[in-house]
Amino acid sequence: MKAKVYNQKAEEVKSIELNDLVFNKDVNDKVLAQYTYIYLSNQRQGNANTKDKSEVRGGGKKPWRQKGTGRARAGSSRSPLWRGGGVTFGPTSNVNWKKLTTKAFRKNAMRNALSKVAKENLLKIVDEFKLDADKALTKQAVNIIKSFGEPKKVTIVSAEKNEALINSFANLKKAKVVLINELNAYEVINAGTLLIEEKALEYINNHWGN
Repeated sequence: MKAKVYNQKAEEVKSIELNDLVFNKDVNDKVLAQYTYIYLSNQRQGNANTKDKSEVRGGGKKPWRQKGTGRARAGSSRSPLWRGGGVTFGPTSNVNWKKLTTKAFRKNAMRNALSKVAKENLLKIVDEFKLDADKALTKQAVNIIKSFGEPKKVTIVSAEKNEALINSFANLKKAKVVLINELNAYEVINAGTLLIEEKALEYINNHWGN
């Protein structure tokens, strides 16, 4: 498929042929939903932790004798039935939320994500991003966003690490810069408007286009 290439002022400079396998694939929403579930699960740290009866401090002494008091028998004041006692079936930090995926599945998810963004006309190819380090970086970033119609959310995909580019968008809440080798399908489908540097297309074709 053909796509327009813009400069950072959103002026069309040329057209380019994109890999249909990556940018013009029939989108399978089930694959994207499954990838999103796995990705978010892998972000979980499992910090929530409760103590059961055996882990709560105290409660070693039997509260009262077994018989003759008229009260229900009790063996420990740290029973889950008591205030200050342990928790039954509560979350523990030893739960492993990590889920494994295959390389083929991740590649398929990325193809679906990029095709989805392209079909929704949220994908823009930019020849290169030039920022003057001697001028106000944030103002330059705002001007770039304005040039592309001031979308509510913008993700810049850079071919290589560019400190000036990263710093220029650092103070903008709805914009961020991602290196192409750190991009994943979840970020693509939540990118808003995706501005991909033209040099990054080589990486995309090498990793997801064959």
